[in-house]
Amino acid sequence: MKKDFIPFYKDTFFCAIINLLFSVWKKICIFAETIIPIYIYSSKYKARNSMESPIVTLTTDWGYHDFFAGIVKGKLYSYIPNVRVVDITHGIEPFQRGKAIFVVKNACMGFPKGTIHIIDIDASQTMEHPFVVVEHQEQYYICTDNGLPQAVFGDANGRAVLIDLFQESSFHTFAASNLFCKVAALLAQGTALAEIGPVVEQFTPYTPAIPTYDKTSLRLYVTYVDTYGNADLNITYERFEELRQGRRFEMFVREAVLKKISYSYLDVPAGGRGRELILLTVSATGCLQVAMRESSAEQFLGLQSAESIIVKFYEK
Repeated sequence: MKKDFIPFYKDTFFCAIINLLFSVWKKICIFAETIIPIYIYSSKYKARNSMESPIVTLTTDWGYHDFFAGIVKGKLYSYIPNVRVVDITHGIEPFQRGKAIFVVKNACMGFPKGTIHIIDIDASQTMEHPFVVVEHQEQYYICTDNGLPQAVFGDANGRAVLIDLFQESSFHTFAASNLFCKVAALLAQGTALAEIGPVVEQFTPYTPAIPTYDKTSLRLYVTYVDTYGNADLNITYERFEELRQGRRFEMFVREAVLKKISYSYLDVPAGGRGRELILLTVSATGCLQVAMRESSAEQFLGLQSAESIIVKFYEK
């Protein structure tokens, strides 16, 4: 008996194969339409902002008794997903740009690429001192052009822009909250500096106290006094040794005379008294530091920021 001919498109096995292939193809299309675009977008985003959890640091003169840090942190956590906020310090005395310069130079530079730094010291915007964003070594610094950028970063060289954005308040009393947080959020999203404002051609100049040397003597200045009363001077250990050239020296710090560099705060005898506990060492910044064992050189000697100190060099 002759079998009836069954067209291939009505064959049950063939239809099952076609349905299976169609199902696989459908899943491939869904993958292509969803996963691949997400991957491409995320790759582009990571290329512009390498940190999935952006870091924002705060360096301010707000102190620790008021609520200012809480306001700014609340906005940063609300504006920037997965942000990590790091307090560098809020203990700089109000309007002390010199101390802020010292802190930024020594505390901010070691953060990962893409870190955003908010610096709120003497942050009152004027025509002469506008708000700026500076890109330096692939990190971003939001601050006032009040001398600090020039002192920390040198010339502008096209690495900075004016902040040309509307702030969130009609009152210009708290830029860190009303404007800097907004800028930090834009930077964390990968916004280009050109979208924030025009290029800064030149920073406001800043003239710091610099060491003066005349072959037999050296004038230094106190640049920073820490919580322990240790006073950093405005010269690195390496530069001091270059000028010293192996000679004996005497450093005159008020009524104390220091004649050597100690390698530890414990290099002076524990049983000493008064000036016997004063020593010269090298701080974590690499600069020379006048310190006092288990006490405050600032209080004992009456040292102040910007105070001058004389060093005399003597041939062997």
